[in-house]
Formats: sequence, structure tokens, C-alpha cells
Amino acid sequence: MATHDEYLKGVFQQIDDSHTVLSNLNDKSGDLDIIKRDLAKISGLLQVLSTKIESNKQEFSEYQHLLSPIRFFLENYNFFREIDTMAPLYSDDPMRLKNMRLTILGALDEKNLIGHIKAVLKETS
Repeated sequence: MATHDEYLKGVFQQIDDSHTVLSNLNDKSGDLDIIKRDLAKISGLLQVLSTKIESNKQEFSEYQHLLSPIRFFLENYNFFREIDTMAPLYSDDPMRLKNMRLTILGALDEKNLIGHIKAVLKETS
């Protein structure tokens, strides 16, 4: 059975992997589906992290500093409506894809959310 730290590390790794996918896209036709899929994955995993850390404060005391940036992202950014609006008209427009992707990456970097996640991964490896 996995320990709490191993479980969280696995979740952090999945978020980091999706962030890497978003960072490395070339803004070509079909990328909007990838953006939407990885954004949904990141958002879902952040929701799980928030719930886990909040409900198990003592077990996850060393991760409490992540709650603020996670909550900030979840409460302030919802790109799915923009993606759904953009899809029929601009899903093949490289500049709009790039703008959407960079906006999402910027939101993940706000409050150093990805930096914190990468730091935790680096500490535990």
C-alpha cells in the first residue's frame, strides 16, 4: 500500500507531466483537444489535492502551503468555456492556440503553483 507521501508525489507527477505536455505543444491543428484534456486532468487533480490536504491537515501538514495557490487557481480560472467557444471557429488558428496555451500556463505559474509542485517533486526524488 502506498504511503500518503507516495500518493501525493504520484499526483504531483501527473500534474507536472500535463504541464510539460502543455508547454511543449506546437500550436497546430488538433492541439486544442490536447489542451482541453490536459487542463481537465490538471484541474481535477488539483481539486483532489485540495480536498485531501484540507481534510487530512495533520497527515499532510508539510503540504499546507500548497492550499492557497491551488485554491486560487481553482477559484479564479476556468478556461473550459473559452475553449468550447473557441473550438468551432479557431481550433486550427496557431496564434489563438498559442495564446490560449500560454494563458493557461501563466495561470498555473501564478502564485508559483507549478514551482511549488516541482519543488516537492525535487525534494522527494
